[in-house]
Amino acid sequence: MERFLGLKSIGRMQSFRLNKKVLKVIKFISVICLCAVFWTTPLFAQAKYDVKKVNENVYILTQLWQGNANVNLGVVIGKDQVLLINVMMLNSATALEQEIRKITDFPITYVINSDSDPYNHHANAYFANKGATIVSHYNMKYSRAYYDVLFKDSISIPIGDEVVTAYHTPSHTLDHIDVHLEKSNVLFMSDGFRTNWLTYTGPNGLEGVVTGINKAISLSDENTIIVSGNTSKNPHFYFGSKKQLIANKEIYTKFAKRVGQLYETGLKAEEMSMDVELNAIVRDLEAYPILGPYLKYQIQELLEVDFSKGYQLTNNELMAYVGVYKLTDGKVIEIVLKDGKLFAIQKGAFYFELKPISKDTFDFKGSTSNDYIKFNWSPSGELLGLSPILENKGWWSTIITQGIYKKISSI
Repeated sequence: MERFLGLKSIGRMQSFRLNKKVLKVIKFISVICLCAVFWTTPLFAQAKYDVKKVNENVYILTQLWQGNANVNLGVVIGKDQVLLINVMMLNSATALEQEIRKITDFPITYVINSDSDPYNHHANAYFANKGATIVSHYNMKYSRAYYDVLFKDSISIPIGDEVVTAYHTPSHTLDHIDVHLEKSNVLFMSDGFRTNWLTYTGPNGLEGVVTGINKAISLSDENTIIVSGNTSKNPHFYFGSKKQLIANKEIYTKFAKRVGQLYETGLKAEEMSMDVELNAIVRDLEAYPILGPYLKYQIQELLEVDFSKGYQLTNNELMAYVGVYKLTDGKVIEIVLKDGKLFAIQKGAFYFELKPISKDTFDFKGSTSNDYIKFNWSPSGELLGLSPILENKGWWSTIITQGIYKKISSI
């Protein structure tokens, strides 16, 4: 059953109505599960914030971390309610709530998540338990994030005199969105852009990042405040501008072109990271002195997504892998084919593109870790099942249950 919640939907929206008692139980379980995943961190840390007042209705909060970066989130205030753009980690939720109370006593009624990175959604259930409706992209249903309302293309939420418009982009992850505040002239791009360094491109590669930046440029003028997720320790670089979007797009393009040239010479990522010309392209970015030594990770992702050709399979050959695969404990992995690409899906867990590196083995596209799905065939050529092959103590080993998933005709 659809529940519009006073939202003006620009694209297609899917939403859910749950019995209130069931919802409370689910929210409580969500909090417990999230705590279990990140249990080594103190539950309630006294986070600190730098607050930028854009106008009477819009604030940008920069959470001040102890590491090499800070992180941004947004607060939009209506006549009697508050909308948050990202909520950070559960262990800082009370500190965030206290910081917002310095600005307004209005209840937090909406939360929008930029993508499935935990820093954007980890405290969802905390704010949902206090009455907030959590709005996320449709593909977030395949993550561990708590959500209430999902949308596919775009959605608009009127908050006072502002209309908060979230729209899907192909940047960084398969569930990434940007959030535009047209009246206040602010654009939240989260992991689709960094003011002071390169963002990770994700499974859609350079094209995905550039497409997202081009969309942002089209919505911006010389006064637009561009808000990234990860940001600098230097307040001068907390936020960006249209000029920076244009400059960074050129840097991304030049960087990728040079990586492609070096790839043709047979160099490895580690060797490429020492290339003088490649370093010169990013040397003027503010975070270069700190993050320059880690350049190989951006190179590795570009190589995997944009340059490594992998194992070639026709669309008909890919169709053989499509189906539902079930573990003995009942867990299911679904393999689907969309636009000539294979995806592995498990609701509440993951959704990623598979890149074939042989007939039997497929890599997790966009991830530089050594995680794969291996398909099992009979001597006669029948596809029997699949097995996740995961890095020991890696990220995906905490998400995906290993074992032999038998191919079945239905769930």
